[in-house]
Amino acid sequence: MKIVFVTIGVENLAVEFLSSFIKKHHHQTDLVFDPRLFDNEVFHFKKISKFFDIKKELAQEIISKKPDLIGFPVFTLNYQRSLELAKEIKKINKNIPILFGGIHPTSVPDIVIKEKNVDIVCVGEGEDALVELLDSYKENKKRTDIKNLWFKENKKIVKNPVRLLIKDLDKLPFPDKDLFYKIYPKFLQDYYTVSSRGCPFNCTYCANNVLQTIYRGLGKSIRQRSPQNLIDELIIAKEKYHPKQITFADDVFVQDLEWLKEFTTLYKKKIKLPYTMLTHPRFITKEVANLLAKSNCFLLAFGIQSASEKTRTQILKRFETNKQITIAAKNCHSAKLRFSVDHIFNIPSEGLAEQEEALKFYSELRPSIINSYWLQYFPRTEIINSAIKYGIIKKNMIPKIEKGITSSSFVVGFGAKDTFNPDLVYTNFQFFFMLLPFLPKSLVDKIIKKKYYNLPFKPPIVLNVSIKFILNLCQKRGYVYIDMIKSIFHFMGKILVLKIKHLKYV
Repeated sequence: MKIVFVTIGVENLAVEFLSSFIKKHHHQTDLVFDPRLFDNEVFHFKKISKFFDIKKELAQEIISKKPDLIGFPVFTLNYQRSLELAKEIKKINKNIPILFGGIHPTSVPDIVIKEKNVDIVCVGEGEDALVELLDSYKENKKRTDIKNLWFKENKKIVKNPVRLLIKDLDKLPFPDKDLFYKIYPKFLQDYYTVSSRGCPFNCTYCANNVLQTIYRGLGKSIRQRSPQNLIDELIIAKEKYHPKQITFADDVFVQDLEWLKEFTTLYKKKIKLPYTMLTHPRFITKEVANLLAKSNCFLLAFGIQSASEKTRTQILKRFETNKQITIAAKNCHSAKLRFSVDHIFNIPSEGLAEQEEALKFYSELRPSIINSYWLQYFPRTEIINSAIKYGIIKKNMIPKIEKGITSSSFVVGFGAKDTFNPDLVYTNFQFFFMLLPFLPKSLVDKIIKKKYYNLPFKPPIVLNVSIKFILNLCQKRGYVYIDMIKSIFHFMGKILVLKIKHLKYV
C-alpha cells in the first residue's frame, strides 16, 4: 500500500520518521511539497501569493501518484491551508481517504474530524497506527478499531483510545531524509534531527501542555535515543548529504549529564560539524557548558520568554529563577559558548513595565542573539484561560483559535498583522532587543535611563529585517537568510515553469 504525505512550507521531521517506519513494514511512501510562497508568518502578500498558489496543480500531482492514503502533518498555522488542499483533492477523487495528523489534530480531534474533507484523524504518535491502517487496506479490511485513529463511519465518528507511547526510540529507523532531498537538496544543508521525544516541562503556551494531558498514564513521556544511535544517524547523514551544520530539534536537548558526556565524546571523534540546540537554563552548569563548547556547539538557545519571575511562575508555569538564568549565562560566557534568548510579547498580564524589565535583564545577561516573537495561542493550552481572565481575548475567539484562523504569528513579518496586537505596540522593544547584543552595556544603560524605547518612531519591519540580516552576517549566521532567499527563488522558478507549461495546453 502507498501513502502520499503532503507537507507545507518546510521540511517535516515527523513525516521523515513516519516514512522510514512505514517503509520498514513493506509499504510505500511519497511526498508532495507545497512551498506556500508569500503566504506565511514571515511573508504575507495576498496578491503575490495568489499568483504563486498552485493548490490545483498540487492536487493533480497527489492523485497522479496513485496513493491508497493521503496524509497531512498539520500545525495550527497551516491547518486552514491543509483544508484547502484537501478540498482540491476531493474535487478530483472523493474515494482516497485523507488523514490529518500532527499537533493540531491531536489537540482538537473533535474539531478536525468534523471537516468535510477529512476522513481520519491521528491523535499522537502515528508510526504503529499508520502501519496497522495500511496493513488493513492491503488485506481489504479497512479497519476502524485502530488505536490513535478516529474515523468517520456511516455518518458516525469512531473515537479509538490512545495507545502506549513508543518506549525504545533506538528501534525506530532513521528519518527518511530522501523525501525532502529529492525535492530541494539544500533543505539538508542544515541537517536537523532529534535525540529524544517529550519534554520535562509543562509550559502553558506550548503544545506539550496538551500532549502531557493526552498521554498521562500511557508511558514515560521523555524518551531518549542512545548516543551511539544518534551518532550512527549523523555518520550516514554526513556521508550522504554533506550538511554544513546539525540542528537538534528536541524540546530540551540537555537533560542527562552522563548521556551528554558520552554523546559529546563520540561527536568530537566522528561528526565534528557545528551544531545548535534548544535547552533549559537549569541544565547549563559549568561542566555542561564546557562539554558543549568543546564538541563544536556554536549556539545554545534558551526559551526564557519573559524577564518577570512572576509572569513565568503564574502565567507560563516556568519555575526557573532569574538567578538560575544568570548563572547559566555566566557559564556560557565562561566557556565562550554563544547563546540566544527567546522572548515573547503579548503575554497575558504583561505591559510596558515587564518589557522595560526585560531590556534591563537581557542587558545583564549579554546573549549573542535575542529572538522576539508575538504570542501564538495554540488550541486548548492553559494560557488561553489566562488571556480570557486578563481580557486579551473573549471566549468567542476560542473556536477561531481551534480552527487556526487567527492571524497571530510567531514572527510578524512583511505584510503580516497580529490579531491581538495589530498595532504591534512593542515594536520598539523588538528593535532594541535585536540591537542589544551588539551594543556596549553603557549605551544600553543610557537607552534605558533616557527611555528611548518610548520615542514615537516605530522602526518599520523592513528596517528590522535588514539590520538583523547584517548583524547575523557579522556573527556568521547570514546563511539563514541567504538560504531562505535561495529557496524562495528556487520554488518561484519551479512554479513559473509549471504555469508556463499549463498555458501551452490551455
